[in-house]
Amino acid sequence: MVAEMKHFINGIEIRPLNADNIGIRLDFTGDAEEAQLNVDSVVLSNEAYSIVNASIENIGLFEGVPYRIEMGTLSIDYFVNLTENAQFTDITVECKIQKRRAVDWFMTQANSTRWELINKTTLITGAFDVPYIIVKDNQIELLVMTSLATASMTIQLAQAVQDLQTTISQGIQASTPNVGVPPSVDAGDIIAFALNLAAQIIKLAVIIAALIVLLKQLIELIVPKVRYLNGQKAKNLLVQGCAFLGHQFSSTALDGLSGLTILPVPLVQTNNSIFDILLGNATSYYNKKYPSASDSVSTVGSLIMEVKKIINGRVKLIGNTIHLERHDYWYNLSSQSVVNTLNLQDRRENSFTYNFGEMWKRYYLHYQLDMSDMHTLDKIQGMQTERSTEPINIINADLVTIKGSVDIAPLLSLGYRKEKLNYAENKLLTLATFGDSVVNFLGGNSSLASSISARIGVLQISQQHYTNTKLLYTVGGKQPANYLDFIGATAIYNNFHAINQVKENLKTIHKSTIPFSPKQFNALLSNNVVYDEVGNQLEIINFDYVNSSASAEIEYTMRSDKGNNTKTVTIL
Repeated sequence: MVAEMKHFINGIEIRPLNADNIGIRLDFTGDAEEAQLNVDSVVLSNEAYSIVNASIENIGLFEGVPYRIEMGTLSIDYFVNLTENAQFTDITVECKIQKRRAVDWFMTQANSTRWELINKTTLITGAFDVPYIIVKDNQIELLVMTSLATASMTIQLAQAVQDLQTTISQGIQASTPNVGVPPSVDAGDIIAFALNLAAQIIKLAVIIAALIVLLKQLIELIVPKVRYLNGQKAKNLLVQGCAFLGHQFSSTALDGLSGLTILPVPLVQTNNSIFDILLGNATSYYNKKYPSASDSVSTVGSLIMEVKKIINGRVKLIGNTIHLERHDYWYNLSSQSVVNTLNLQDRRENSFTYNFGEMWKRYYLHYQLDMSDMHTLDKIQGMQTERSTEPINIINADLVTIKGSVDIAPLLSLGYRKEKLNYAENKLLTLATFGDSVVNFLGGNSSLASSISARIGVLQISQQHYTNTKLLYTVGGKQPANYLDFIGATAIYNNFHAINQVKENLKTIHKSTIPFSPKQFNALLSNNVVYDEVGNQLEIINFDYVNSSASAEIEYTMRSDKGNNTKTVTIL
């Protein structure tokens, strides 16, 4: 059946001067997997020309003119974009047309939509407390200083105890009656003893109090207390970002990574420099409840792109919903079939090539280092993973050709969990335990030791300010002990990127001419995976249809087993 293409501008049917050359193309090599014309401009005259001019007069150049293509039951919405070098004559206009409500249009809007803009319009919700501690890189130096200061105070405490003992001995001597008839005591000595005893007790109390204060201050200096920053679940941000742009958001991949958390960089909210604020007195939050301009995911689009890297994803716009899924998600959702005609009919065979453009020797997936947070430099675990494609059976090693490199680098830094106390903290724990015992023995209440032990399980950073947005996996604000099983580079590779291995991903690429059916074409708009008459899965790469033609040219891939003589070797 021949499908006739009809053109409408502002709801009025027209015929462009270049209508006979206009067809529809589907390109599935990127995210904009939607029907679009095979030309990027139309030449309008007569009534269509008048409609464009009237739109310019009424609403100006910056709002496009609605343009629609109909073909059978298929309807595709475009718009005339007058800001893209429209060429006017006295009787015609050649103007660019763009897909309306398309993925590329959405991403253009998303890439320029800041979270701060969204928050000004509708407050961004869903932020939660993420506890963190500062584990400095000069803890040993501070521990030495602490030990020296504590030793000095301890010596003074020992001397005060000794002086107290001497005073008590003097008091006993002063109160002992003199031998005589009758026995007598020296009232002056007793008064002197009482005064000296009171002074010694006060001195001892002051030294003990000073020692405890010193310990508290030194502990805070070396192991600052647990504080909190604002975190946001990645999906929650994307739901609100897409809603601001008029779309719903869906991602089963993020449903499976429900703890995926974005931790924006700290900011100073007052006119004072952070260096003017004592850390011990700092109690306010230093980051916003959403990514700011200082973050690597400062816009809706940038967050989509970084999550897309992590989950090896594709972005689709189906209806009014933005879908972000691992790129093979739609493979098993298709049930439509096509007649796989042989493209060399005279020889009854297919001509094909292989998708070597997608092959790789090295596959490197890694998060970003943050030079302001030494823990991203110190802890290699979870930060990166590397794979290499190697042949299994070799006859001539010098004839082996496997090439290509894939570098997956999300612009985020892993946030590391405090797993255990380090050397300095264990030594400090001993001092804190001593301080607690002294205070509690004297009737006070001290829990310095517990404040050190409570640091286990929270986020650790090396200083108050870090410069790169962090990626966490949180449950109740904290990262569980197995958080790297979810967001560690190895886990991300195994769960999302292993499907790109050469052995599993080698395909043949075919071109063919197939009978065109508007019904089949309409189904392709949401899923580019079809099956041929013998059940082979075909992934359509390109689809081209020219107006009034009875067939379409397609380019597709089919799974090949010719990569089975390779294996994937783990390097890191």
